[in-house]
Amino acid sequence: MPRELKLKTKQAARRGNNEGSIYQRKDGRWCAQVLVGYQSDGKPLRRYVCGNICAEVARQLAARTQEVFANGYVTVAPKEHLWFREPNMSSSTVGKLRNLMKNHIYVAFGKMELPDVDLLKLQKFFNNEAKKGLALQTIKHMKQLINQFYVYAVKEQMVKVNPIGEVKIKAIERRDDKREKMALTEEQRERVFAALDSEQLLKPIIITFAFTGLRPGELIALQWKNVDLENATMSIRHSTQKNIEFDAEGNAIHQSISLSNTKTLRSTRTFIIPEVVKQTLTEWRERQEHMGAALGLDYTSDEQFVFCTQKGEMRTYHSLRSLLTRFRSRHGFVKEKFNLYTFRHTFATMLLEARENPEIVARLMGHSKVTTTLLVYSHVVSQDVYEETTKTLDTIYAETMQNENPTGR
Repeated sequence: MPRELKLKTKQAARRGNNEGSIYQRKDGRWCAQVLVGYQSDGKPLRRYVCGNICAEVARQLAARTQEVFANGYVTVAPKEHLWFREPNMSSSTVGKLRNLMKNHIYVAFGKMELPDVDLLKLQKFFNNEAKKGLALQTIKHMKQLINQFYVYAVKEQMVKVNPIGEVKIKAIERRDDKREKMALTEEQRERVFAALDSEQLLKPIIITFAFTGLRPGELIALQWKNVDLENATMSIRHSTQKNIEFDAEGNAIHQSISLSNTKTLRSTRTFIIPEVVKQTLTEWRERQEHMGAALGLDYTSDEQFVFCTQKGEMRTYHSLRSLLTRFRSRHGFVKEKFNLYTFRHTFATMLLEARENPEIVARLMGHSKVTTTLLVYSHVVSQDVYEETTKTLDTIYAETMQNENPTGR
């Protein structure tokens, strides 16, 4: 029996490199893929588009393919974060920037391919971060980080242009009720200061915080040579800095604390301390002398830290936070989540409520500019202040008119 002849069919020609492919999935939808570049380890990087209509998917594939032809292949940033530069930064600042990358930038863009990140997505990202209430400086840091990455990406020919320059950032102003929570209210001050009578260690710490406006790092670094109890003066010469070591993935693996210069040039300052601070520190020094004599340690030498540990070592942020947490628990302040910086804010608030000159407040706090003080504490203007201002203006007008017409005619 003659063999049955089989008709030969013409096989579809194999697509050329980078032309992409279209296929139909089991669920009936059409899917296309195209090679757009390579990852840092050499593995191919593909983009997929899907839809219900084959022609629409083909159109998207053609557009994507044309984009690759026009711009060339792309790669993804290496895991070692080679783009991240750390010039003139303290390790604590580096740690903050790495946290911004991990908790904000990578969350938003970490799973995207570079061509998918455009101006619109970047602008939406910064708008959303502002709505969350992030500080303007924090948002600026994130923009600087993304810009730093794109500078690297353009140099390595991963992308053609840097889109971050067109992004506009604007922080949403903090509401007054949130600003007010930065400082203790008058009622809270009364309760907190009353509770300090039974706190041998925390009393001098909190009194110093609340009536000098020191930063936590400045208080930790304060040495007895910087405190002149006889002349009631205090000099701020140092602060502390965190020293953080990172692994290749950018994770913190070790942390320590050491003395450093103050935050800004104007943070180095000398001022007269109020009587309450002088008296409190005098009592604290006497207690330290007695305790040191009993333990065979010198807690009051010039180089010793005013609020050192029982071993005579410099305290840490963690130990101060722990002391404050236990204090709040003992005295019923659990729901009132004030922290170490609350007392610095309270210092400024009390002075501005009493209508102290903002320039004086700025100098006492070590702000580099008085505008910083005015911006942070602009909410500290009560109705009483407005009323007093009105009375002052009326008095000025009355005196002016009296001088113009001294006889009253």
